[in-house]
Amino acid sequence: MLSEFYIFLEQGFFHILDLQGYDHILFLLAICAIYSLNDWKTILWIITSFTIAHSLTLALSVLNFIFVSPELVEFLIAFTIFFTCLENLFFRKLHPYRMGFSFVFGLIHGMGFSRLLKDLFMGMEFNVLNTLLPFNLGLEAGQFIIILFIMSFLMILRTFLKVNKQTINYLISIPVLAQATFWMLQRWPF
Repeated sequence: MLSEFYIFLEQGFFHILDLQGYDHILFLLAICAIYSLNDWKTILWIITSFTIAHSLTLALSVLNFIFVSPELVEFLIAFTIFFTCLENLFFRKLHPYRMGFSFVFGLIHGMGFSRLLKDLFMGMEFNVLNTLLPFNLGLEAGQFIIILFIMSFLMILRTFLKVNKQTINYLISIPVLAQATFWMLQRWPF
């Protein structure tokens, strides 16, 4: 029973860190692009909002209370990245609402995470404490490491390389926006 817990914890952890599915990493990079370490409380609130939302839809999707077409979910995940980059670049007046946007975007990302978890459940009896909880905890641990890495990288750019905040935002948001645009076109579900 304990080994099952660790298996799902590990699956969640490595899923989020898997570079083949780097859309979530790019989303977190786009979220953090406009902040510095001094903004840690803001980042904490934004990521907490995102986490609560994706945990909610992850559970609801795995328990089959909601179903959204995987094609639409993948398109919407790309849109969340696209929107966040546009907000970074052009809509600074929306920054105070980022916690709300992150909650909505978390709902979408949670449905994406649920697909992997459902695949892992194939042929298994579902148990919230030994499957859903550890998978989600693994996701959160991996997400925490990604955010620490991103914020450390941004600190190095600002502190040691003396790159200003606006330049960093452009260096991150423009290529991530291009990738998100490509994904939206590639994943167009309609």
